[in-house]
Amino acid sequence: MYSSSSKSLWCFAGIFLVFLSSFNAFSQDRIAFGISGMYNFPLNSLGFGLRAQVPIAPRWYVVPQLKYAPAFNTIHEFYGGINVHFLLIEGNQRFGGFKRGVEPEKPTVYLAAGAEYNRWINYVETRQANSKQNNILPEVGIGAAIGNYPVRLFAEVKYNILWQESYGEVGLLFCPAYMKKNKNTRCPNF
Repeated sequence: MYSSSSKSLWCFAGIFLVFLSSFNAFSQDRIAFGISGMYNFPLNSLGFGLRAQVPIAPRWYVVPQLKYAPAFNTIHEFYGGINVHFLLIEGNQRFGGFKRGVEPEKPTVYLAAGAEYNRWINYVETRQANSKQNNILPEVGIGAAIGNYPVRLFAEVKYNILWQESYGEVGLLFCPAYMKKNKNTRCPNF
């Protein structure tokens, strides 16, 4: 009735929802949601993504992500995974915006590590023995973000350890709690 890839996707979605709901006591008003565009450097492929950013402790964030590289690319694939971000440098942010000339903007910088489930949709056998139609890919990276509480711009560079390829991602994070005009709510720094 369902293919193994459909079952894997539903299983991942269920785990994702349980995971998010377990953190609501600590951070229900600090969760940010984002959209992004990605570029795989060795494959010259484009894609887009969705993410949530959940603070779990000071300087630590869990970032579940979904990414998709459409069929116009050489490799048509889907990713679903989770990263942990550790805040290295906290940038300066203001609730009411930056005052030009008074204080220069300083970006937030963080390290990222995690794993992703990869579904290679138009799979063909390659010389690379460790690539299959369904893969678990460990990754590490670094990112930076800049902006204010309601909207922040982020950029990341990550390295897929299994396939030894890198990709970049640029996007926006939105904090719904701050957009409700609750000026006392602090959203995530990156």
